[in-house]
Amino acid sequence: MRISIQQSERSFYKKTDLKWQILFFMLLFCFIKTFSQTSDTAVKVKSSWYGRTMPVSLYTGAGLLTDKISQNIEAGRSFGVLDVGLVYGRMNQRTDSNKYVEARATMDASQYGIFSNEISIGVGKVFNSKTPIMLEISYTVFAQVGKRCGVGIVTGYYDFSGVKNDVSKNFYGLFFRYGLQRSENGALLNRRVRMHHRM
Repeated sequence: MRISIQQSERSFYKKTDLKWQILFFMLLFCFIKTFSQTSDTAVKVKSSWYGRTMPVSLYTGAGLLTDKISQNIEAGRSFGVLDVGLVYGRMNQRTDSNKYVEARATMDASQYGIFSNEISIGVGKVFNSKTPIMLEISYTVFAQVGKRCGVGIVTGYYDFSGVKNDVSKNFYGLFFRYGLQRSENGALLNRRVRMHHRM
């Protein structure tokens, strides 16, 4: 009889100890959660690398669809409100499409939260073309949907010229950008998440 009572007492104490241990860890977790917090801090930086790609842009006017879709990719350096980069692209979707390279400067003209409006000016060369000189001016509406990723739409003009020929084309396109987000005054922000204690 005494043995059964002792066993029941031991099992009771074991269950009680387990309950107290669970309660202790729950209180400890609540304490840590209460007196510590995560914060998303933004550190301003002077410059950073970035990349852009325009997987599809469409020329206006008459013509076959294969002749109206162009693509390009860009890489460069951001300095405050300015992106300075080198662009490589193709003029259309034909197998013998003319390729081009372009130096482009893009300025963040206005910023409101994650949205911005940009102006781009570029000059380049079209290979194996009667109009090798290429000039660009374009405007974008851009949304920074992630810490480093963004998406936007672009519209603008290409002017091509040569010795005897010249042509102008209006285009609309979709582009993606990978790079640091900007603040409303145009500063580049490097966001870092950290945990710290508050007392």
